[in-house]
Amino acid sequence: MSPPLDDSEAKLAKAQQCALRLLRVRDRSRQELAGALERRGFPEAVRARVLDRLAELGYLDDRRFARARARALLASQVGPKAVEVRLRGHGISPEEARAAVADAALELGFDELESARALLARRRLEGALPARARARAARLLASHGFSEEIVERLLGAALETPPEDG
Repeated sequence: MSPPLDDSEAKLAKAQQCALRLLRVRDRSRQELAGALERRGFPEAVRARVLDRLAELGYLDDRRFARARARALLASQVGPKAVEVRLRGHGISPEEARAAVADAALELGFDELESARALLARRRLEGALPARARARAARLLASHGFSEEIVERLLGAALETPPEDG
C-alpha cells in the first residue's frame, strides 16, 4: 500500500484529475483550463504546477487548440476576423491566433467569398435583395467576421444605404 498523500500532494492530484476530465471532453486552452480550476477553488500554485505538467506531457497545447478551433469555426462559416477574436477570448495571443487562422484556411482551402455566399444562402439572403434585406445581410456577414471587402463584393453598398422605412 502506498503512503498517504500530504495535503498539497492531494490537492495537486485532485486538480490534475479535474483537468484531465475536462480535457477528455474536448481540447482547451491554457487560460480556459486555468479558469476552470480556479472556479473549483484550486490555489494558484497548484493550478500552475498542474498546467505546466499537462503541457509537458502534451495534453495541453495552445497551438494545437487554436488550430483545431480555427478549423472548426472556419468550416462552420465563421469569418477569419471573428475566428481570431474568439481565439483571443480563449487566451491565445494575437500572433498565434492569426497564424492558426492562416494555417486552418490553407488546410481547408477556405475561400472567404464562398463561405460568405454559403452563409447568405443558408439564411435565404441571396439574389436581388431589397435595401432592408441587403442591410440585414451585411450585418449578418459583419457579425460573422467577414471583411468589409467581402460584404461590399457580395452586397454592393448595403452598408452605406440606410434601410427604407415601412
